[in-house]
Amino acid sequence: MLDGGIDEDPAKSLDKVCATAVAAKIYSNCIRYFPFVLGAQPVRMIDLAVFYAAVANEGARPQPHAIDSIELDGHAISEHAREPLYPQIATADRASFYQLKTILQGVVARGTARAISSLSPYVAGKTGTTEDAVDGWFVGFTNDVTIAVWVGYDNGDRKRRSLGSSETGAHVALPIFEPIIEAIWVQQIAPKTVLSGPSAAAESNLKDMPIDYESGDRARTGHGFTEHFRRQPDGKVDDTQYQLVSHQSSSNSDVRSVRADHPRMVSHKSSPNSDVRSVKAEHPRMAWRKSSPTSPAQGANTSNQGYYRGGNQGYGGLYLNWGGWGGASWH
Repeated sequence: MLDGGIDEDPAKSLDKVCATAVAAKIYSNCIRYFPFVLGAQPVRMIDLAVFYAAVANEGARPQPHAIDSIELDGHAISEHAREPLYPQIATADRASFYQLKTILQGVVARGTARAISSLSPYVAGKTGTTEDAVDGWFVGFTNDVTIAVWVGYDNGDRKRRSLGSSETGAHVALPIFEPIIEAIWVQQIAPKTVLSGPSAAAESNLKDMPIDYESGDRARTGHGFTEHFRRQPDGKVDDTQYQLVSHQSSSNSDVRSVRADHPRMVSHKSSPNSDVRSVKAEHPRMAWRKSSPTSPAQGANTSNQGYYRGGNQGYGGLYLNWGGWGGASWH
């Protein structure tokens, strides 16, 4: 963003990011400082969950509500009216949302949420940890359900209590997500289905290409994962690999100099096993394995939602789905 990846003027780049966040209703008002793009501005759990549901829907945003129905003696005396999805979020097209969706699926398959990598054909999502491990997050979605989990202290007295230096979203929020989604499938609140592929509108603007796990370059063999590249108006692939960092500045000589300045940094492209072992020694809780490549996906109709929350020290969560109500609690 600062180096011309969005606009040549960094201030205009920030304006575009803010406009997208406001259009997606993540925020009603964007605080215009660069740390905003890293999550420095507070966000409400319901707004974040609805945005992830919109990602699952290729940009169509559902309308959140708190109560699905009220029943008396097995008969509904009040029921929330079915509402169509909101129009497409105008600041990005279906192809962009599908690309984001498959990136989030990669987080589950081989990223910070890889502890549930066996669910990656069905689930996409993102972990999150705020500064000093004050908050731990995981937001995940399937074709039909979006679940947001927050773990932390209430901090209403403005004292930022840490969960502990090693407590990340992957460690504290992700383990809460997994039994919820499994219960939703077991109780048939929503089906367990492989994440859908792109819509025709998205697919027409994308080209699938294999990418090497280690280097990030195009794979010359069958080993790798599928990435979805945008087509330019002339049909050619828009190769953005070096859009933010030039090929020259990412050369091995530069990587070596950066690693000399930051010895704990490991380059996937050039790190020998000894470097990997040293990182594992410093971070023994880090799982270090590759997941098998999975098929990418699209889809989701997400409208209704349930909400649960713990006490001052604990957790909060939100799930959205079409047509079913479910609840969850921990003691």
